Amino acid sequence: MDSASKTPGPNIRYKLIVAGIIALLAASLLGLVMLQERAATEAQARKNPTAQAFEKAPEAWLANPREASEFERALTARELAAVAVDGQLVLYTDRQGRQFSSHLINCGPGCRNELVSRLGELSVKQGFALTSIDIDARTASQRLTQSLDKVAGVLAGLLPILLIVGLLAYFQLRGTLGQRTKLAEKPDIRFDDVIGAEEAKKALRRVAAFMKDPAQYAAVGAQAPRGVLLDGPPGTGKTLLAKALAGECGASFISVDGSSFSSMFYGAGINKVKELFARARQAAPCIVFIDEIDGIGRRSSGKDAHGGEQEQNRIINRLLVEMDGFSSLENVVVIGATNHIDNIDEAMRRPGRFDLMVRTSLPTAPEREALFGLYLGKVKADSGMDIASIARTSVGMSPADVANCVNRAAAYAAEAGETSVSEERVYQSLETHQLGGEVSSTKSVITPETLRRIAFHESGHALVAHVLNAGTVERISIEPRGPALGVTYVARHNEEPLHGEQELRSRLAMMLAGREAELIAFGNTSSGASDDLKRASELATSMIGSYGFGKTFGLLSMAGVPRELIGPDVQKSLLDEARQLLESAQAECRRVLEEKRDRLDNLAELLLGQETISGAPLKRVLSGEAA
Repeated sequence: MDSASKTPGPNIRYKLIVAGIIALLAASLLGLVMLQERAATEAQARKNPTAQAFEKAPEAWLANPREASEFERALTARELAAVAVDGQLVLYTDRQGRQFSSHLINCGPGCRNELVSRLGELSVKQGFALTSIDIDARTASQRLTQSLDKVAGVLAGLLPILLIVGLLAYFQLRGTLGQRTKLAEKPDIRFDDVIGAEEAKKALRRVAAFMKDPAQYAAVGAQAPRGVLLDGPPGTGKTLLAKALAGECGASFISVDGSSFSSMFYGAGINKVKELFARARQAAPCIVFIDEIDGIGRRSSGKDAHGGEQEQNRIINRLLVEMDGFSSLENVVVIGATNHIDNIDEAMRRPGRFDLMVRTSLPTAPEREALFGLYLGKVKADSGMDIASIARTSVGMSPADVANCVNRAAAYAAEAGETSVSEERVYQSLETHQLGGEVSSTKSVITPETLRRIAFHESGHALVAHVLNAGTVERISIEPRGPALGVTYVARHNEEPLHGEQELRSRLAMMLAGREAELIAFGNTSSGASDDLKRASELATSMIGSYGFGKTFGLLSMAGVPRELIGPDVQKSLLDEARQLLESAQAECRRVLEEKRDRLDNLAELLLGQETISGAPLKRVLSGEAA
């Protein structure tokens, strides 16, 4: 049995703590009662026999109450044998042995009771015994009621302490036990159910092979991987890959997140780590998935680390110790997922801890097409959608983005009272995602003249992109969304990582075509081209200074030249040639627009009538056919 299984569970441990606190309070109360009883016993021992006789059984006198006048009469008649005084209460025995009690009249503050002050003198003259006593004249029910009141008062005083102790115990138990991750059912998904991520699945298949038959690898001395780090952009399916790994090798799956080890109580985070790995060993073969593992943080160095940093260091150290403690046959693998791998402590990334680094990437166009097909199949979608076009338009979207896009399209359809999700609703959702919002209120203040200018601007982008083969024009819209007053979707013919010089020159011309279309149609331009000019300038500068497409610098890349060697003359040469490149692209796009002026006008008019065009109508106008 390993050491972790011998450690008492946190539930038992904290119950013992609470029980100990309660026992301490009870012992304190008992000690106080015993001390009071001892003081009372010592005080009683010091009293005279007459007082002790009265105090031993005062009920005999209290059972026969008499008026104060009766006591005064007996005193005057010299019938008293013994008198005991407790404030205004008098117990007395007459010479016949009869026992009585009486309450003398209290005339109030500042008033002296002459009878009480004369008892001492009369005792000497008449020869009766006089003593002072301290008795409880209350009835049994009165004593019980007042005792309960006293207990209630004591408890009221202790209530804040008990409340604080209870709250501390509650939050400690909840922090340690309430966040305990239940052992999930073994996932039923496999790698084949995960669309894309082929590189990551290839690496994880090796881990699955270890887990399916660890003895085979141990026999030849191979070490099973202890940990895998999944690194990639948000929404790229890291959690799904971890579940698929568990499903592929029939392992249990325990999921936590990096911040779950933190606690407001010292030492609780370490207990969470111990419990997590103890349960993982019991459930082996097991995948322990720590999402956002960078939330654990990095260890702080130096003696000046404050309490929180010291606790964080201890949690990381405990995690490392647990991972180092895996044997080859324990069959437990830790999967950590992160979007910020540089925030993970270096000791966790060394071999023997997280042995394998697996990167997830955004899906390619065919993978996005498969994803759209998957999620559209889960909603009531129209048949005959051009999913390939939708996939080309959704460059840069993660699997999570695709799922959210389809869900939002279904919501749009439901809000419009439609019975199915159309392609138009999917594009509407895409535009909301890519342009950062719904159709803005700016639409209501745009004048017809401005809307016409926007239509020619977007038509210029689309026409030049089509003619110069800068990409496939998928959709044009003049509905304002976010900061954009209009948008033209141009998808590359492929998503290869390399860009040819001619493709980049065509894209430069496409960026400048909106401004040139305004000049051709209206004889002037507007500020709407500011973002186009910015992006075109960045691309032209990179083509000359970094990509080697210029004549002035040849094979020299400005990215590799030290800053101190790039003087004003070098900068001027770079900017001059970049401007020449932009002017060449401007001349090319103007040539296209003037030659295809009829297409430009037709496209702008179609946009003004429909606001958004795509598919076959768009292709017909771009190709010069009748709209």
